[in-house]
Amino acid sequence: MRLIGLFVTSLAFASPAFAQTFGPPIPGYCMLSRTGAISASRAGQSLQAQLKQMQVSLNGELAQRRAALDQQRRALEARQSAIAPIEFQRQLAVLNQQAQALEQQQNARFIAAQTRGQQQIDRALNDALSRVITRSACSVVMERDHAYGWNNAMDITAAAAREMDGVLQNVILQ
Repeated sequence: MRLIGLFVTSLAFASPAFAQTFGPPIPGYCMLSRTGAISASRAGQSLQAQLKQMQVSLNGELAQRRAALDQQRRALEARQSAIAPIEFQRQLAVLNQQAQALEQQQNARFIAAQTRGQQQIDRALNDALSRVITRSACSVVMERDHAYGWNNAMDITAAAAREMDGVLQNVILQ
């Protein structure tokens, strides 16, 4: 029982990129890690860096606008006794709606930018893959991240990342 626990633990820490090589390479059969190719490419790294920068910027902008809304809310609460309860509730609801709309707008901006960037990445990867698949004479391309093992000679991930670098270096989000 203890040996099984050690074996299972060792499998949990095994990385699919370093899988054991099984048998000889199969001609025409290629393995690709789509996420590995994207993250290794300059375009993929550019997208991640820009998305992080955009997230920081949007969070800062959101914090400033929330602070202004919170200040308005505190001012409203300070004069709560001077206005009718129904008017207080209406104004409070307006402030809450503004806060919610602001957050939705920021999320929509981020998702739209992320989508534009991912579309550029997908086009570059498709262009790169068509070249690599032709050059490697692949008849079948399988997702490497879902395979238990393969012969590393069949892995076209690094070639796809290099080819992507020739197609697209930087992603443009705006």
